[in-house]
This record gives sequence, C-alpha cells and structure tokens, in this order.
Amino acid sequence: MKCFTIQFNSDIAKNSDEIRLSLYANIGFFIEVTQMLEFNLRKLICYHLSVREIETSEFTEDKVLEICKKYDCYYKKTYIAKWTFGRLKKEIKELNIIDEKVLSFFDDVIKFRNVVVHKIFQYNVINKQFEKPDFVNDYVEKRLIPMINDAMKINKMVIKIINLYKEDLHKYKREFNIPFEETELEASERYKQELQKVKEYCKKY
Repeated sequence: MKCFTIQFNSDIAKNSDEIRLSLYANIGFFIEVTQMLEFNLRKLICYHLSVREIETSEFTEDKVLEICKKYDCYYKKTYIAKWTFGRLKKEIKELNIIDEKVLSFFDDVIKFRNVVVHKIFQYNVINKQFEKPDFVNDYVEKRLIPMINDAMKINKMVIKIINLYKEDLHKYKREFNIPFEETELEASERYKQELQKVKEYCKKY
C-alpha cells in the first residue's frame, strides 16, 4: 500500500485518530461542496441574465452572440471582483431566480461555512471543546454532515435550474446555427486567437 501524509493538530479529538480524521476529512469535503455551490451560482446568474436579455431584445444572430459574449465577461468579472458567497446569494435574491424559502438555506450554509473556515479552531484555543473525542464526534455527526447534505441538495437543485436555462440558450443558438459546444482543442486554439479581443470587449461592460 502506498504511503500518504496527513497533517493535523494531535490535540484535536485526543487519543482518537479515527474521529480526528473524520473531522478534518468532512471539513475538507464541506469546503469543496460550498466551493462548487459558489461556482454554480455564478453560472446560474449568467445563464439567467443571458436568457432574459435574449428574450427581451431584438432576436438576431448578432444580438445573441453579443449577449453571450457580454455575460462571459460578466462571469469572469465575478471572480475579478472577488464576489463572496454572500454577494452571490444577494444577487440571486435580487434577480428573483430562486424561491425565498430556499434562499433561507443559503443563509444557513453561508453562516456555517464562515464558522468552520474562520472560527471553530480559534474558539477551541479558549474552550478546548475540540480536544474531547465525544464532542468532536457529535459535531461531525449532528452538525457537519447534515450541513454537507443540505449543501449538496441545494447544489443539485441549482444545477437543475442551470440546465433549464442552458436548454433555452441552446435553443436560441440553434436558431442561427451558433455552435454551443466545442472540443478542448478548438477551445484552446480559439482562446489563443481571441484572448485579446475578449479583454477589449469586456472593457465595455
């Protein structure tokens, strides 16, 4: 069996390697799931805005291409401007893409992620609760794993909504035989040729 290295604080869940590993592993997975949720929220916002503008604008090939380029730039700008999870959720709310009841779950995920990423180990310096294996196990089973499951359910729902918008966008592109898929090689070649054009275009928005 190939050896691998895991680094952690041995004071966490003292004398219980399994519980300690469970905590660190599930924290890592929770962060992955929330990052994927952020990624998909960005896509959802841009698909929504693209389809909405196409449906309310003059329906021509040039206009569809212009709108698609515009929101490609918009997508990139959410990274450049470092939109947080909270900012993405606020944008989703303002655009009225997702029901208010569902958005309340976003708040729970955001708050819990902030605690996990920024606070729990700092708190432990003071209260030492995470040194107790039973406390850590309860935290994993009763708080961390349920929140992971909730975040995964939300992410699946967001992906379903994205796919609905994607179907609409592909339908509009098919009207003008605009390709909506390309191979990695084509993407790479196009990227080299158009990178400067995209940078200049993005300055307009």
